[in-house]
Amino acid sequence: MRDKRKKIGIEIAIVLVLFIVGVFITKAIAKNKLEDYVSNLPEHISFQYDNSDISILSGSVTIKNPSLSLKGQTTGKVNTVITMSSFAIEGFSYWNYMVNNNLAIDAIHFSDPKIKYYHNTKGNTEAEGQSIFDNLKHPLTVDQIRLDNAFLEMYNTQNDSLVAKAQKVDFLMTDFQVNTSNKANAPFQFNKSSVVIDSLYYQANDFENITLAHVAIDNNKMVLSGFKLKTKYSKEVLSKVIIAERDHFNLSIPKIEIENQKIEFQNKKPIGFTSGKVVVNNPDFNIYRDKLVADDFTSKSMYSKSLRDLGFKLQVEVVKINNGTVTYQEKVKADNAAGQLTFSNFNAALSNVNNSMLDVNKTTIDIDCVFMKNTPLNINWSFDVTDKTDQFVFKADLGALKAEDLNQFMTPNLNLKLEGDLVQTYFTIDGNAITSKVNLKTKYTQFDIILLKDNGKEKNKLLSGLINLFVSKNSKDQLDNFRNSDTKSVTRDQTKSVFNFVWKNAQAGLISAMAGDGTKDE
Repeated sequence: MRDKRKKIGIEIAIVLVLFIVGVFITKAIAKNKLEDYVSNLPEHISFQYDNSDISILSGSVTIKNPSLSLKGQTTGKVNTVITMSSFAIEGFSYWNYMVNNNLAIDAIHFSDPKIKYYHNTKGNTEAEGQSIFDNLKHPLTVDQIRLDNAFLEMYNTQNDSLVAKAQKVDFLMTDFQVNTSNKANAPFQFNKSSVVIDSLYYQANDFENITLAHVAIDNNKMVLSGFKLKTKYSKEVLSKVIIAERDHFNLSIPKIEIENQKIEFQNKKPIGFTSGKVVVNNPDFNIYRDKLVADDFTSKSMYSKSLRDLGFKLQVEVVKINNGTVTYQEKVKADNAAGQLTFSNFNAALSNVNNSMLDVNKTTIDIDCVFMKNTPLNINWSFDVTDKTDQFVFKADLGALKAEDLNQFMTPNLNLKLEGDLVQTYFTIDGNAITSKVNLKTKYTQFDIILLKDNGKEKNKLLSGLINLFVSKNSKDQLDNFRNSDTKSVTRDQTKSVFNFVWKNAQAGLISAMAGDGTKDE
């Protein structure tokens, strides 16, 4: 009996020794395999690391201070450099791999990654942009993917300029899956994800930059804090570097909230974006245009056409703009300050902002704001994105406006002053991309146009007297105290903006109402 127990003990000891030896041998083989794999990577991939820690029992691998360098297959130059303090794969399931032929992992963890990407427009973007999962031979599941304290930079290789930068990026994704037999449009599936970015910079184009103080994204909501879009040049410098008119922008938005966002994929590539609601809080938008710069004669699209031509699918059910301010400045004369128009307490609701050619619902824009000092302005605007003639209807209700409030724009730019009161003005523009018709009615009192001498200060009595001969001083000669326009049509200058078209219609309607007989031919 004692000999039998001794024999069993020896056998157990042998098994344990063999197991321990086997673990060490397997660990050594795994390390050698890793080193062999790294040394035999394709020429365009370079991978280095300080050391590795492999746990056969737990199915875990930790690589210390890894560094990855990728060369473009077209250019042969380095386009991506990634370094990090550690990279870890935890809980690899041998059973799933051997029995089910699946790659099942508990967690993948990237610690302090620093990523630099050099974008080359001459590269083969089709080949280099392929999903990293395209060549995966086994289904992959990862319970959790975590990226902590990442730093990302993207550069333009042509001029070495910074295109984008993100700091302190934290990312988490759960239940990540790639099914090689699945023909789904998306490259992978997941349950939940979240991204937090402390600072983000993006070069929108050669003239404007976008910055964000903080970004937080999860499955159901995106919150963008401290959004700013600014022209990188001062107003004076911009006028010197451009060859044709271009607006100088300064847009600041404390908070943007995007709800129920979703990216649409086709053939594993993103092709569209949908959202249930976008809320823009307290935007402050300053626009400046120097009219002393040569005109820009390129064709400007109507908003319906711009939506159609976006290049990706867009479907946003509602956009809300709360308590905004818009200031537009225009400099016409070198010796004068820029004229200014202001819109404050700006609130808007945009419905059905989309470019689906199958959607029969119109896009509508409702605006409620204060124009200049304290004039209420209400606008209702609608168009059908599927209508390639770009038909639209623009309705406006302008409350009591002291004509002198417009002088901060009229005097420096048109060398004239206005006096009197526009008590109430309504107008409707029914048009398309080429022409329109405006119906306007206005009630006003003691209206005078004062043309100024060249010094911009003194009244030109002769010309002022002549022009006021053609303008009715008030609207009381009509039964309802409103004078009506009789504008037959307004032709759009397609090299000008949509808002220029609206202004031309309002201007034509006012001139017709004030200088005509105040009645509309039926």
